[in-house]
Order: sequence, then structure tokens, then C-alpha cells
Amino acid sequence: MLFRRGDREKRGFSPIYLAILSAIIIIILMITGFMEINRTRRGFYLLLQREAVVLIQHFEKNIREALDFIQRLEEKAGTPLLTPSDSGFYYGLEESAGEYLVEAAIYVDQLEGEKPLASSDLQSLTEQYSITSIEILDPKGNLVKGWPAPPPPLRHEPLLRDLIEGKRSVVIDLFGKPVTGENRWFSVAIWRRAIPGMVVLHLTGEQMRGLFRQFAIQRAISDIGLREGILYISVLDRQLNVLAHTDPAAYGRKEDDDFLKTALHSPEPVSRLIVSSREIETYEVVKSFSLNGSPGGLIRIGYSPREIHPILRQIRKNVVLSILFFLILGISAVVLIGANQNRHLKKMKEMEDRVQLAERLSSLGHLAAGVAHEIRNPLNAMGMGLQRLKREFLPRDEAKREEYLAFTELILKEIRRVNEIVEQFLSLSRPFHLEQKPGRLDKLLKNLIVLFQEEASSQRITLQEAIDSNLPLIKMDEERLTQVFINIMKNGIQAMEHGGTLRVETHLLKDRIQVAISDSGPGIAPDQLEKIFNYYYTTKEKGVGLGLPIAHRIIEAHGGQLDVESRVGSGTKVTVTLPI
Repeated sequence: MLFRRGDREKRGFSPIYLAILSAIIIIILMITGFMEINRTRRGFYLLLQREAVVLIQHFEKNIREALDFIQRLEEKAGTPLLTPSDSGFYYGLEESAGEYLVEAAIYVDQLEGEKPLASSDLQSLTEQYSITSIEILDPKGNLVKGWPAPPPPLRHEPLLRDLIEGKRSVVIDLFGKPVTGENRWFSVAIWRRAIPGMVVLHLTGEQMRGLFRQFAIQRAISDIGLREGILYISVLDRQLNVLAHTDPAAYGRKEDDDFLKTALHSPEPVSRLIVSSREIETYEVVKSFSLNGSPGGLIRIGYSPREIHPILRQIRKNVVLSILFFLILGISAVVLIGANQNRHLKKMKEMEDRVQLAERLSSLGHLAAGVAHEIRNPLNAMGMGLQRLKREFLPRDEAKREEYLAFTELILKEIRRVNEIVEQFLSLSRPFHLEQKPGRLDKLLKNLIVLFQEEASSQRITLQEAIDSNLPLIKMDEERLTQVFINIMKNGIQAMEHGGTLRVETHLLKDRIQVAISDSGPGIAPDQLEKIFNYYYTTKEKGVGLGLPIAHRIIEAHGGQLDVESRVGSGTKVTVTLPI
């Protein structure tokens, strides 16, 4: 038995639960996706860190070898006797130092050509290039300006002769000279480009050794070409001064960074993600290195995470698609579970309603059985007495006789009505003994259409029928089913006091036949719809409230189902489903 309020069914699984479960699934999937993306990002950074550690170990080995070589040079008082394996490295350092000092001299010439340099400017340039003095000479070799003043006492004639005579434009006095010992001087001179004259740079043996260390370390980090994704490699000393850098402009800069200070004392490599003011990301790996058992400085490698971003975007896309897939899958599962739960709850509710209705009808039947026997005897006595009065005690006066007969007939009619009510009560108390046999439901319904045609026409009610003439035979108690459909059709006709339409239609289902009887009456209010199967409940002035409960018992006895749907203002539809 299914109760409906309008077209809304009572549900046991609220949509709120579905929304809550869906929200929980979404949150779990989003958290899982976020954790997966972060795990992948950390994995990429860990791979970069491992690569950086391998490179740093290689650089650290090269730096140690280079500094050991410089130390061996410093320990020799005279011109070093180099092995074939060391000679190439040593000459490479001399060439790098020569190129460096020539470029410095050219830069000084360029600045002097743009604007005459003051002593303070020359002093800044000597500090920048780690040299002792700068001299600007005229074409004959006379000093025009320089720093410091006076310049170091050096003999210029052998150095400048080729420049003054125009044989060469550059003279380098660096090669083949020992870098240790007292009063060791190294010089570079160039012929000026724009103005006739010369620029001469001087540096001491200690400064030359410093250049050798610088270029040795620079070569140590430059012997491996930068692969795509590495932004820079840098070497810092213990005071965080830049000893070498893949960007020459960074040489000599002093870093002031708490992170680097902490990394200097950490035995393990450390890393960080740097975001510049222009939103450029750099992933930096830093590791300290030692020389002769004491801290030597830091090696820094900076990576660009840009090559990670496309992979992370693809992973995010995959995660989002996975979230959507599992979300749809999860919500579908929840919906199916909810629908299945609703179906079971609906069946349980129907069973409970049937049990409750059976209990009510049973209690009513027991009550009726006890009361009916006490009422029927007095009713029979009253009926026989009235019939005798009607027959033997007629008034002699003709006018009073008609009134007397009408009055006694009215009383007899009411007694018969009371007797019918008692019979209905008794039918509830007795178990149904159906006399089922194969029969045609379509024939039974068409006979009822003919039976109610006159009554319907008198009340301006149109009878419509859509009855399939090829319905299969069913086992039925024709008398009982006739009682059911008469009760239902009569209720529909009585509901349409001002005319309307009563429609009877049949539908053949897989293993059942469905009969739908609908009226266009005012409908039943939602608060009354649930009470229509309660005994004694009726909306009719002279009704008893037993028609639908009895009809329900008859349909259940046939193994069928009785459903009632109604909407106020749209009429009522009663559906009877019977098994084939």
C-alpha cells in the first residue's frame, strides 16, 4: 500500500544525506589530490637536490685539486717545475689571468675616454680588480695620472718599448714568472685606442696568487657545461665572499644571508625555494665543503623549476580528472545505495502499514462480531413489528393512511440500512473464502461501465474507458472483485457532485494487470489521504468508512495491491494491481 501526498512520496533516505556524503567525498578527493600534487612536487625537488649533491661532490673534488695545485706553487721558491699533467692547467691559469687584466686595462681606457678619472676612481678600480696600481702614460711613457701616487718604483722601459715603438698594442709581463718570493711584480700594458698613450696595471705576487686561486676555482666549476635548468653555480669562502660564479659580474660580492650562514655549519646539503620580486622562482641547493679538515666555504647551485611546472600542470589536470571520475563514481554509488535503501524502507513502510491496517481491521472485526449478534435480533424484531403494524393497523382515514405508510416505510428503510452496516462489520470479522476461478477482468469492467452509465448520465458525469479486450485470464473471485470496483466507481461518482469525468483504463504489465480508475473531482487533502484506510473514517455524510478497508482486504486476498493518489483540485486516482 503506497500513500502519496500529491506527487511527493515519503522517503527514508533524505537528499541532505546525499549532499553531506557528496561533500565528504569531494573533500577527501581534494585533500588526496592536494597531497599527491605536493608529494610529486617534493619528489621533483628531491631529484634536483640529489643531482645537485652529485655535481657539488664533483666540484668539491675539483676545487680541492685546484687549491692543492696553487699551494704547491706557493711552496716552490723558484720557477715551478711542472709535470706534463700540471703544465696545461698552470698555463691555462696564466692565460686566464692575462685575459682578465687586459680586459681590466681596456675598461680603464674606456672610462678615461668617456670622462677623466679622478684618483678616487682609480683607487676603486684597483680594489675592484684586486691589483696594486693603475698608471695612465703619454705616448713617450711619461706619467699623466695614476694611483697610488707616487706609483711603485718599477722600470718601464723594457715593458713599454714595444708599445712606444708601435710593434705591439698589448704587453703582458706575467708568463713564466714565479708567484712566490719578495718584490715579485706582474704587469700588463696596452696602447690606448682613442687617445695616444698607454694604460699600465701592476700587481704583486700575492695578488697574482689570488687571481690564480680565483681562476682555479672558476675552472673547477666550469669544466661541466651548465645543463638546461641550472641557472648558476657559485663558490663562497667562509666569509661568504664570492670566489667563483658562472656570472662573472658576481665575483667578489659578499653575501649576507642567514640561510647561507646556517648552511656553512651544516654537514648535510640544504635547499630552499627563492621567489624574486618579479615572481621568478629559483630552487637553490647549498652544501658546505672543507679544506684540510676545516670549513672551506659553500657551493651553491641554482635551478629553475620552470621545467617542473608543465609536469605539475599535467599532474594537476590528471588529479582533477581523477577527482571528477571518482566523484561521479562515488555520488553514483551513493545515489544507488540511497535508491536501494529508499526501496527497502518503502517496502518496510508498506508492510508496517498493512500490518497496522490488518490489526485495526481485526480489532474492528472482533468488535463487530460481538456487537452484531446483539443488534441483529432487536433489528429483526423491529422489522417484523413494523411490517405487522403496516399490514394490520392501517388508519381508516385515507389521508392519514398515506402518511402512516410513508412513515413506516421510512423506518423499515433505516432498519435495513442499519442491518447492511452490521453485515459489513460482520464481513470484516470473517476470513475471506475466495472462490477463485479463471475469469476475464475486461469483461467484468465493461459490465460495470454499462451498469453505471445511467447513474453517471443523470449526474452529468462522462464515463470514459480504455479497456484492453485482449487481457489474459486471471484467477479471481468475480463477486468480490465486482464489490471492489463498484465501491471505487461509486466513490468517484459521489465525489463529482457537479459533474465531471470518470475514466477506467487497464495496462498489461510483465506479470500483472493494472486497473486505474480516476475522477476529476476535488481531490483529497493531504492530511485526509493517510486516513482513508482507517475504519470508521469517511468524508460522506451517510458513509460508514468501511468501503475502502473491505476493498483493500479483497485485493490483498487476491495477491494484489491497492494504491491511492490524489491532488487537491485535480481529482483522485485509485490503482488496483492484480497478478496474472
